[in-house]
Amino acid sequence: MSVVLSRPKPSAPAILKISGLRLSLPQTGMRALEAADDVDVSGAATPAIGWIVHGQQRWPVYCLSQDLALLHEMPSERRACVLLDAGEGCVGVLCDDVSMGHEGQRHELPPAMRLPDTPILGLMETEEGIVCLTSAERLAAHLARLAGA
Repeated sequence: MSVVLSRPKPSAPAILKISGLRLSLPQTGMRALEAADDVDVSGAATPAIGWIVHGQQRWPVYCLSQDLALLHEMPSERRACVLLDAGEGCVGVLCDDVSMGHEGQRHELPPAMRLPDTPILGLMETEEGIVCLTSAERLAAHLARLAGA
């Protein structure tokens, strides 16, 4: 089942839940939301875990750990696949859940977390706890680095 996302307000963030990690990114960087069951895992080119079809094209799907490292097997709790705009194409990220987030108190990234090429841009304090801020571009670039592209 595919859900094509309409153009939301630029300020409306989505929260991607990946194990204990919560990532917030603008919905404008998301192209579609698919069920994890729709990911074709046959013939996947490592390190992608599978493929998703959208717009009559196949796009690679990756599975991340809560540390933003690549996983080579899909955990059973991954139920959603978010298709991100990767500039000249798309890339899928498997998540436990996706929700529409609320704005919260934003904070700069602490110096100890400012690693080279990190996809994390900042932190946000919400009622549910701390959320890491990112963007579709930063997350897609992180996946490309991990994949060796």
